Amino acid sequence: APAIGPIPPPGRVVLLPSGVAGAMAGETAKLLAEVDAAELGGHSPAIGLQANARSASLRLGLRRKRLALAAALAAGLAAGAVCIFVRPAAAPPGGNEHRAGEQSLIHRVAGLMAVGQCRKLQSGDPCYFSVHWAKTQGIFQHPEWYKGLAPESPIEDFHVVVYKSGASNCTAAKPCGMEETDRKIKARAAAAEKAAAEEAARPTPPPGPRAQTFYMYRAQSEATYPLENINTADLAGALWYIHNEVVVATPRKYKIDRIKRYKVTVKNTWEFWNAHKRQFSAFVAYDAGGCTTPVCKDIYHQYGFIVGCQVQPLSVAAYMGRHQTNWQCKAGQDECRAPIWYSLPGACPAKGIPNGKIDPDSADLDVGKYKTDECIAQMPGGHCKAGDEPTGAADCTYTYEEAGEIFLDDLVGIGDYNHFWNTSYTECARKVAQGDLPKHHRCFHNKEYDPETDEGVGTDFWNGKLDKDKCSERMDKARKLFKHKFPEFPEHLDEPACEFDMYYDNEFDWKINHTNAPHSEWWSQRKERPGATPTTPS
Repeated sequence: APAIGPIPPPGRVVLLPSGVAGAMAGETAKLLAEVDAAELGGHSPAIGLQANARSASLRLGLRRKRLALAAALAAGLAAGAVCIFVRPAAAPPGGNEHRAGEQSLIHRVAGLMAVGQCRKLQSGDPCYFSVHWAKTQGIFQHPEWYKGLAPESPIEDFHVVVYKSGASNCTAAKPCGMEETDRKIKARAAAAEKAAAEEAARPTPPPGPRAQTFYMYRAQSEATYPLENINTADLAGALWYIHNEVVVATPRKYKIDRIKRYKVTVKNTWEFWNAHKRQFSAFVAYDAGGCTTPVCKDIYHQYGFIVGCQVQPLSVAAYMGRHQTNWQCKAGQDECRAPIWYSLPGACPAKGIPNGKIDPDSADLDVGKYKTDECIAQMPGGHCKAGDEPTGAADCTYTYEEAGEIFLDDLVGIGDYNHFWNTSYTECARKVAQGDLPKHHRCFHNKEYDPETDEGVGTDFWNGKLDKDKCSERMDKARKLFKHKFPEFPEHLDEPACEFDMYYDNEFDWKINHTNAPHSEWWSQRKERPGATPTTPS
């Protein structure tokens, strides 16, 4: 089949007829031989076009020859394959006109070669890089260019859009089934425009805390904990954590071997909204069932048991969400899709397992062991009672349901993790000693990820922690694995932006504003902080 290689900036162009029928081969060779004789004096069967044309008349002649060559190639396409390669060379003085002519010839030939041909993109194809950029970055920076597409759309759909846009490095990469795919894309675009128009026609909801449903994820071991007094993340945030803190250890830190997913609905309190006009509070850290951030008591005492969030830096790992997750950024920047961590307050958040009693590798930690009945009654947490939907009351700010789990071994492609990190080396050494492997054979200690080399040993899954494309591919694989194992759940739910601003000086001493808040008995029974302004619930 016709093939065209990458086209770097102008230099020497070498055209090689390859298996072309006699008529085409003869005509092409004749044309190229004339150019070769004029410019190079003839030097090899691989006919060349040198950039250094020595006169205006010769340059004019070369342009005519190029057009004739393009016509000859077009006439002979059906007879065989023509491969075009570009070997970069130093640009000659005054070579701009030649550059334009040469690029024009190459793109003319590429366009002719695409006629009637189609193929599936492969990694390394010049067009693949443009299509992959469109899917992983372009659609976020310029969604208006990709109407009818979504980040989760198959790469074949992006191929069609990029090809139809006229991208020069995709001219010879006509998508197969383009007409049908294009019809579907246009239909989706029309449906999206109709839905947007209907949405715009609806009355604007009043300001205030909204009930928002989305996925949260948690990296953990076989241990099972309720989603209370705990930190979670979006998918980008979970992989960010695993890449930085889990797989850098061998064996994995805390025996973490899976990613659990939860479908969570959050509606924070009016008391918080009235002070901040934000949907989410600040993130606070939890460890072994207790909040370790000093201001936890102040936050929950002032606003009820509100869900918090914070974004993680892309300078540490380049995992990004599909939609905007961060307000503290300039439009279009990668930081606008930074990973998110969440904090979910449960009952008696102040009392977790004391540091000296924590066994991080245990699968049966009792995180409620040190929580007293009195503490639970005074600080019930934000998890709503079974069957209730979040109301935004002080003690009912979120609900959740389990939505499946995937194992890191399945994600990475490790069949037996203990063999991978533990026994594979001794097994290899034994085979060398027994003569089953050559004496010079070198055995390695497998390691999922080494931050010093930014690579793994025995696996390449985690290679490239700061490589945006590789991080995106890892996230896509996780989503597909969840979808494969749990098809009853949507593959993706848009996570809301983490838009918390800041806590202000002395705000925990402000008078609490209960305007529009649903009734909650908790405000009446909570104990006042020493020195705080008394509050009366509305």
